[in-house]
Amino acid sequence: MSSSKATSVFTLLDIGRSLQRMISTHYNKPYWIKTEIAKLNAYTKSGHCYPDLVEKQNGQVLAQMRAIIWSDTFKTISKQFEDMTKKPISEGMTVLLLAKVNYHPNYGFSLTILDIDASFTLGEMAKEKLENLKRLKAEGIFDLNKSLTLPKVPQRLAVISVNTSKGYQDFMNIIAKSHSQFNFKIELFPALLQGDKAITSIAEALENIENRRKEFDAVTIIRGGGGDVGLSCYDSFVLASKVARFPLPVVSGIGHSTNETLVEMVTFTNKITPTDVAYFFIKAFQDCLDELHNLDTKFSSLVKLKLKEEQQELKHIHHDFKTQVNALLQNHNYQLKEQRQRIKSTMPSLIRSRFDYLQNASQRLGWLTQQHFQNQRQDLLQLSKILKKVGKSKIEHQHQHLSYLSSTLNLLSPERLLKRGYTLNLVNDRIIKSATELKPGDRLKTVFSDGYAESNVVKIEPDEEN
Repeated sequence: MSSSKATSVFTLLDIGRSLQRMISTHYNKPYWIKTEIAKLNAYTKSGHCYPDLVEKQNGQVLAQMRAIIWSDTFKTISKQFEDMTKKPISEGMTVLLLAKVNYHPNYGFSLTILDIDASFTLGEMAKEKLENLKRLKAEGIFDLNKSLTLPKVPQRLAVISVNTSKGYQDFMNIIAKSHSQFNFKIELFPALLQGDKAITSIAEALENIENRRKEFDAVTIIRGGGGDVGLSCYDSFVLASKVARFPLPVVSGIGHSTNETLVEMVTFTNKITPTDVAYFFIKAFQDCLDELHNLDTKFSSLVKLKLKEEQQELKHIHHDFKTQVNALLQNHNYQLKEQRQRIKSTMPSLIRSRFDYLQNASQRLGWLTQQHFQNQRQDLLQLSKILKKVGKSKIEHQHQHLSYLSSTLNLLSPERLLKRGYTLNLVNDRIIKSATELKPGDRLKTVFSDGYAESNVVKIEPDEEN
């Protein structure tokens, strides 16, 4: 495709320099810009920082630009920002920054950041904290952890901290000094304690404790040493709501005395330092011990008073008992004397009457015994006569029956039957009663009254009628 002579041709450098001149002419002074830091891109070695800036609306990106903060400026800005907000410049933060608009033919468009208004960010943080506080109260969870009941002696403690933290070491040293008197059971759940990553880290530690909540009486979050920088994580709604809903009492000791964070507000109780937390738990033991001592003193006093009252009562009872026993003994002695006199006076006549009764009874018993023997003798004689008569009759009857049976047996004897012409047939000495018991070829033995004959069976003709 050919170009006409009137058409101007520019190099890429021409366009770049033209844009550079135009931007430097129209944007010749710094501007305050409200934006969000999408990515910080800070380099430790060079000290320079190259933030990616973005503006969003309802999650949609409306604009994005690259920026640069030179090392000296970044160092100064960071220190001033942390001194005022107690929080380092970090990603996701909405800031108000002073920047100069630049364009370079090689490096393209960028913003050179000269300053960041920390008071604006502080206001944004305070605004977010207030909104989170209102939300906690609106959802009815602000006082949930405060409404829990702490055991009278919280012995089993879950500690969220870092093993190398000075605050944790102070806490453990104080607990250790009381160990001879109070027996604590403490388990550390390590977590980051400051910065944006602390939100997730502390929440994970709380979840681990909640999975074993039956093993603990309370939870404490302790942090010591350092300043207040990085504590904005404790104003996070996510972390504060997690603490507020936690099923065990949470005691905080984050270690600063400035503005109270949301997490500290929603805990069961907030102590400024880890040392205060340690003394709080020790005090619970000490209060219980003092209460036990007071109860022991009161109990001892009551026991002594009761023993004294019971001793007095026992003395009265003993005196009354002794008086009643003496009176009862005197009465019984008098009754015994009367009984003895009555027995002494009535004994001779009683013995005499009993002796006469026994003599009469003996004579009567002798007569009755003799009379009974005579009656029995008469009965035995009578029974003997009856038995002789009945026995004789029974023997005669049995003799007649035996004679009859003997005659019958004689008539039915085999010898008598054989003499009358009957025969007895046997096969192998076995009596044959039916023709069906025979088979051709059997050796048949026929017995007569005067001998026997042997024959072979040739043919068998059973009687069809039978």
